[in-house]
Amino acid sequence: MNDWPKYYKNQLIINSDKGIAITCGWTKKEDIWNNLSSDSKEKVSVMGQLYSKEGINFIIRNTFLNPKINFLIVTGRDASGSIKSFNDFLFNQDNTFIHQEIPTDKVEEFRNYFSKNCAFIELSEIDNFIKKLEVKEHNWTKNILSFKDHTYTITSTFPSEKIGFRIEGKRIADIWIKVLDKINKFGFEKMSSYDEKQRELLDIITVIDGEDPDNPYIPDYFYFNKNDLINYYPQMMTDAVFPGVEYTYGSRLRNHEGINQIDLIVKELQREAFSRRAIAFTWNVEKDCKSSKSPCLDLVQALIQDNKIYLTAYFRSNDMFRAWPQNAFGLLKIQKEIAEKLNIGLGKLAIISSSAHIYERDFLEAQKVIENGKILFDKDPRGNFLIEIAEDQITVKHFDQEGKLLQDFKGKKANELKNQISQFISDIDHALYLGGELMRAEKAIKEKEDFIQDED
Repeated sequence: MNDWPKYYKNQLIINSDKGIAITCGWTKKEDIWNNLSSDSKEKVSVMGQLYSKEGINFIIRNTFLNPKINFLIVTGRDASGSIKSFNDFLFNQDNTFIHQEIPTDKVEEFRNYFSKNCAFIELSEIDNFIKKLEVKEHNWTKNILSFKDHTYTITSTFPSEKIGFRIEGKRIADIWIKVLDKINKFGFEKMSSYDEKQRELLDIITVIDGEDPDNPYIPDYFYFNKNDLINYYPQMMTDAVFPGVEYTYGSRLRNHEGINQIDLIVKELQREAFSRRAIAFTWNVEKDCKSSKSPCLDLVQALIQDNKIYLTAYFRSNDMFRAWPQNAFGLLKIQKEIAEKLNIGLGKLAIISSSAHIYERDFLEAQKVIENGKILFDKDPRGNFLIEIAEDQITVKHFDQEGKLLQDFKGKKANELKNQISQFISDIDHALYLGGELMRAEKAIKEKEDFIQDED
């Protein structure tokens, strides 16, 4: 048993060869462990987080490798639905996320035993519960079993610009699918500090234009529902630090060494609408440069343009599958709060995710979202173009999003016009479309045919 556990060994608290295992959801395991009495600690074999339902597979795998574990305690904050999924697995026989490499009969053996030998306990009751629990020394299963490692189906990584990817849309859900698709196709595969692989892109810039955080679009393929989102908002909108959590983004933004930085942003912009100093930080240099639990969200800056508030946020590290959507909604709430206090309009939100990654545990789930979701293409923020033919010449008129004519271009060849309009196009799909239409217009002049844009 010296090599046990096989999975996530460096992420677990491993204590004794007694019978109790504890999974603590999103609540910091060290905080729970430090609050246990010495008598309770003696009964505990292992303790670890359960960030996603994918992790249930590794609980099953590690438990089959250590038959001495004969009682399971589930506790902690359920930020992603992982604890609910564990409950559904044990008592409602939900096998949809179980690795195919774990035989069905062994899944049933695990469920049959631990559905009768487990407890879902509130954090405040754990120590008393363990003290009263009689731990019997017996093996929960007859044989030690190691199952074949799970094979993740991943496409090859295609060549890319490596750094600086921009994705814009009106709804967070639509942008999310594009983000996952981008990482799936172009992400660099490497190890993470959590003993598992990740796929990573550098500096994904997501731009959200128009989503209302109080009336969000929450499709079925999200890993959370509206109630989950409402429960998440206090982590951004208040300075409260919840039990078992070292800090929240809200506590760093609204009570950083006693300073409410969001209030200071509002006051700064009230004082000077063109200020570039309306900025808030979560990073504590003294603590976070030495900590393995330093904030992922590091900076938020607000700027006013055209009587609207624009917000830019910087993440040093961003789990784009499990965290980015809720992060984005939370930042929209902060942006809306600032706009309402300043009594101005809401501009765009830009989120810079420096290390934008998906963990190996979520590769398959991300692929399912990409396959089942619909990638929507939004209008080019730089405007639209009307292509016409007059007197053996192509005219291209450039309009803004409201239909106002900005400028026009003239030429006889598609290539000549391409060089004139290219800097006013930001969307690749728009550029491909216009290239095709310009070639059709050039061909129509050459062959003396009529030309109507968008018609064959």
